[in-house]
Amino acid sequence: MKNILILDDNNDILKALQLGLCACLKDCNVLTALNGEKGGEILKDTAVDLIVTDLDMPVSNGFRFIEKTRRDHPSVPVYVMAGNCLPSVRERLNALGVRRVIAKPFPFENLAAMITEELKLDKMSSIPGEAGNA
Repeated sequence: MKNILILDDNNDILKALQLGLCACLKDCNVLTALNGEKGGEILKDTAVDLIVTDLDMPVSNGFRFIEKTRRDHPSVPVYVMAGNCLPSVRERLNALGVRRVIAKPFPFENLAAMITEELKLDKMSSIPGEAGNA
């Protein structure tokens, strides 16, 4: 079973991604956190295979979370979801070892395909209903 951790301060986005990914990715458990501090707490107790994080979050933003994660868990791939990603932000993320930056809004299927490829999962099962954007 692969563990995926998703961080976003919007609870509706978290729930939609959690439900959608659980429905279409085989053998995956999707954990969620509303900020970097809560994400860090999850990482203390749970081995995670992939992280998908927003940047703009309260308490502990995505940059601080990524910096700490890179130190403590350097082999865990990190993806970033961002609404407006300037070239300077992309450069900073590249320097932090972020694997992919996904521009919001994005088709759900694109994220699911990226995760499937990154974690070398079996092909995705059908996504129930209309997938929509996250």
